[in-house]
Amino acid sequence: MVRFKIKIKLSSYDFTAVVIAVVYTLVMIYLSFLKFRYFAYKSFDLGIFTQSLAGFLHGRPLFNTVEWQLYGVSNHFGVHFQPILFLLVPIFALFPSAKTLLVIQSIALGSSVLLAYLLAKKVLDERLAIVLTAPYAFNSSLIGINLFEFHPVSLAVPLFLLAAIFLVDGRERAFILTSVLLLSVKEDTFLGVISLSLWWALRDGFSSGVLKRNVRFIVLSIIAGVYGLIAIKVIIPHFGNGYIYGYLYKHVGINGRKLAYFLLFNLSFGLLPLFIPRNWVLLALPWLENLLASRPSQYTFGFHYPYMLVPLSFIGTVFAVKGLELWKVKKILSVLIALALVTSWATMPVAEKPPKKLFPLVYYSVLQPAPGYKTAWAVVDVLLKTNLSVYTQPIFYPALAVKENVYVYPAKVRPDLVFVDVKTYHGRLYLVRLREMVGGRYVLVYSKNGIEVYKRVGVKFQLNAP
Repeated sequence: MVRFKIKIKLSSYDFTAVVIAVVYTLVMIYLSFLKFRYFAYKSFDLGIFTQSLAGFLHGRPLFNTVEWQLYGVSNHFGVHFQPILFLLVPIFALFPSAKTLLVIQSIALGSSVLLAYLLAKKVLDERLAIVLTAPYAFNSSLIGINLFEFHPVSLAVPLFLLAAIFLVDGRERAFILTSVLLLSVKEDTFLGVISLSLWWALRDGFSSGVLKRNVRFIVLSIIAGVYGLIAIKVIIPHFGNGYIYGYLYKHVGINGRKLAYFLLFNLSFGLLPLFIPRNWVLLALPWLENLLASRPSQYTFGFHYPYMLVPLSFIGTVFAVKGLELWKVKKILSVLIALALVTSWATMPVAEKPPKKLFPLVYYSVLQPAPGYKTAWAVVDVLLKTNLSVYTQPIFYPALAVKENVYVYPAKVRPDLVFVDVKTYHGRLYLVRLREMVGGRYVLVYSKNGIEVYKRVGVKFQLNAP
C-alpha cells in the first residue's frame, strides 16, 4: 500500500494571507447574494451573462435578449469577444443561476488577494508582503469590480498577478500560456498583455542589447496587439454590426474629473505605482483607455473598468517598494499605506442606503431591498416554471435570466406576461413603455405589495403565489 504524505508548512504570514483571502471571498459572496436577494442589481450585465450562458442549455449559445433588442445581435460576441465564457459553461450547467456567476467572481477576486501576497513575497519578503496585501484586499476599486454586476473581466485580475509571478520565477512558457488565457477574457485585454510584456522586457533598461535579450517578450506584445485589432475589427463585426464602442473615442480629452479619478485611484495604492518611471510602461495603455473615453463610468469608482489597472498597479507597487528600498524608510512606507487605506475608505462604493450627499466619483452598490422583494421572489419562483415569455424591469432580469424568453424591452416582442414593481420608478416606467410600444391588451392577474403581473389577453395563466 502506497501512502502519500503532503506536508505544507505555512508561516504566520502565509496563514494570515490565506485568512485575508478567505475572509474577503466570503464577505463578497455574502454581499453579492444580499444584493441579489434584495433585487439590487439594477444594470443589465448580470442578467446578460446569465442568459448568455443559459443559452447553451436552450440550444442558443451566448444569446441574450438585451443585446438582441438593443444591437440586433444573436450572439454576445457581436458586442464583446470573450471566449473565456466557454470555460464557465460546465459549472453553469451544473448550477444554472446568476448566483453561480457571483460566486465565481468573488472566488476569482479572492484568489487574486492570495496571488498578490505570493507575488510580493517573492519580490520582497513575507512581512512586507502582508503589509501590501491588506490594503490590496481593501482596495475600493477591487471591491467595486466585485459588487458591480458580473463580468468575465474579473477573471483577468488573478490572471495578471499569476502572469507576473511566472515572470519573476522565470517560467516563460507558463507566462505565455497565461497571456493567451488573458487574451480570451475580453477584446481589450491585449492592452494589459502588451503592457506587462514590454514592462518585463525593459526591466534592465532600454538598449539594443536589452531588446535582443528580450525579443520574445516584444514579439508577444506585437502578437497581442495584432490579436486585439483582429478581435475588434474582424471577429466582433462578424457576429454583429461593427464594434459599437468605437464612439467612446471620437472626442477624446482630459478634464478635471478624470484627473481627480486618476489621483484618487493612485492614492488608493499610496501613489507607489507612480514612483518609478518603469511602471509607466506597465500602466500607460490601460490608463489611456479609461481616461480618454467619453463615458464617465470608466473613470468612476464602483465599476468594473479598472480590471487591468488594479492588478497592474499592485505589481507596480511591489516593484516600486523593491526598487526604491522603501522598507528601509518605515515611516514613509507606513504613511503611504495609511494613505492608501484612507483613500479606499473614502471611495468605497458600498452603502447600506443611498447616501444623502453623493460623491460624484463613486457609483454605490446600495444594499437596500426593493419594495416588496419577498413577494417578488414568490412570483419569480412561479414564472421560472413556465414557458411563457416575460417582460420585466432590470431588477428582476437577473433572477429570470435562466429563461430564454425574458425581456427588458418590449421592442420586437409581444410578451405573454408582464412583471413589475409599481412602487419603483422603473416599474411604472416599464408599464408605460409596454403600453406605448405593444399593441396587445393586458389584464392584471396578480397584485400584492406593489408587485403586479399582467397577462396578454388570450394567454392561459393563473398565479397563486403567496
